[in-house]
Amino acid sequence: MLAYLLAEKNFAALKQYVTFLNDLRPALQEISEFTAIFERQKHLILPPPNVQSLKEAAQTSAACWRAIAMATPLLGSNCTLVLRDVFGFIEEFQSVVSNVDNRRKAIVTIDPQHFSLVRSPAWGNAPAENIIDVLREMHRRLGHYRSAVLDFNVQVTRLAESMHSIFVRFIECLTTPICTCDKPIPKIEAYYSLGKIGLPGTTYEPGRLYSQEERIAQSKEHVEFLFNLRRRAASAANNLSDFCYRMTCMLDEARQVLQCHYPAMTMARAKAVLPMFKGPLSDVQSMSDQLVKMRRL
Repeated sequence: MLAYLLAEKNFAALKQYVTFLNDLRPALQEISEFTAIFERQKHLILPPPNVQSLKEAAQTSAACWRAIAMATPLLGSNCTLVLRDVFGFIEEFQSVVSNVDNRRKAIVTIDPQHFSLVRSPAWGNAPAENIIDVLREMHRRLGHYRSAVLDFNVQVTRLAESMHSIFVRFIECLTTPICTCDKPIPKIEAYYSLGKIGLPGTTYEPGRLYSQEERIAQSKEHVEFLFNLRRRAASAANNLSDFCYRMTCMLDEARQVLQCHYPAMTMARAKAVLPMFKGPLSDVQSMSDQLVKMRRL
């Protein structure tokens, strides 16, 4: 189901973005020193890249990436455990309410001890007084998993925020002049003329002598590289957020069906409601299977 939302290329793009920010520190140091030299020479400096915000973004993105990398396989395996119990309950519940002799009986008459989960150590210490208690436990477990999905999405959102604000301004800043008093050439070209500043992941080699034509060509190529990096990383973050949103919607739909069960509901009515419960959870299972595949992250 919608495998592109959790494609490995999404994780690869985010990892490349995080790596780039963290590898940018030496270049930022050179940029700061270069700017200071120009200021001492009384140039009318245009705002340089915000070094401090980029360093903070690097720290934040690295922390978010670690959280995402740790949470991805856990979300998959935890969902598998939750849905195993829920689907097991549904199968046993379906068997009871499908009994022709039970059609007119209220579901509250079902003995909760009939269900494997209630008899298992995973149930806990609080005894189930009736079937409604079992349904509430299913609702609680799905809600707990929903919270974990939302926590995962928080990390993705925090990572995306730096792309849409700090990183895009950094790229745009590199295309503006370094000062107002000299020939208006892009900052990145001026930085390259120093011979010390090279952006991570590009072909520029600090210390090597390049002609003006080469610097111009490389600066344009590398700005496009940065915009492409930002586009791919932002698309990846959007896809992961969409994945989380769709998963929470499926969980909400299943939990809503659980809430529709009340003590006086007949078993015949419960049997009719069950298919509405299994549909969204089957989608959640499919999405969980995709998460488990991300263990290679």
